[in-house]
Amino acid sequence: MKYIGHAAVLCCLVLTISGITGCGKKNEKTLAVVGGRKITTVDFNRALQNLPENYKILAESYKGKRKILENLVKKELLVIEAEKRDYSKDAEIKKRVEELVKRSKKEMDERIAMLADQRTSIERQVYENVLLSELNIHLKKEGLQGVEITPQEVSEYYQDYVRKLKILNPAAKVPKQETVAKQIKAILTEERLISNLEKAHSVEIKETMFKELYGDDTKDIVIDDAADK
Repeated sequence: MKYIGHAAVLCCLVLTISGITGCGKKNEKTLAVVGGRKITTVDFNRALQNLPENYKILAESYKGKRKILENLVKKELLVIEAEKRDYSKDAEIKKRVEELVKRSKKEMDERIAMLADQRTSIERQVYENVLLSELNIHLKKEGLQGVEITPQEVSEYYQDYVRKLKILNPAAKVPKQETVAKQIKAILTEERLISNLEKAHSVEIKETMFKELYGDDTKDIVIDDAADK
């Protein structure tokens, strides 16, 4: 029973790094043979690609990569042991496998669809990002002509910011107004620019539709622009 317990824990660990089954066996080489079963470069590279973020560092050194190969060997040994015990013939286990395969394929299909959508929209995203970056550079140089942000406006924005911050986190450390005054002025200047642009162009937000789709939550939120600017 003790062996089974250790095996279960080890199985969880190696399954984590083995990742989702992939495809492509061109120019594969054999790295290990376990009970007559080959572990190839395709298997190894798949494991590298599917490492969780907190394990990525393993792929940066020879010793780390060697450890990953050892874990693949251990996983194969455990699979062989499980098959030897006829677990794969158990009806309940077969059902679990089918359900998990179906769920995994569905999740993969969703990710593929999302990536396909991102690929379709990448040209527009790059175009917009380059234009916005260029506009931002010029706005910083030019400023907003004829716009004056008064000390009272800065103070009112700061007081509202503090109020919302305290609602969100009563223990939050609040910066002094003079410390963030420059950032607040930049925020208000940008808001003034957006306001002017809204007057120059037709803008209509479908409030009813948005609320139907995403809910109507009137709770205050705080985005710490003052700290980011």
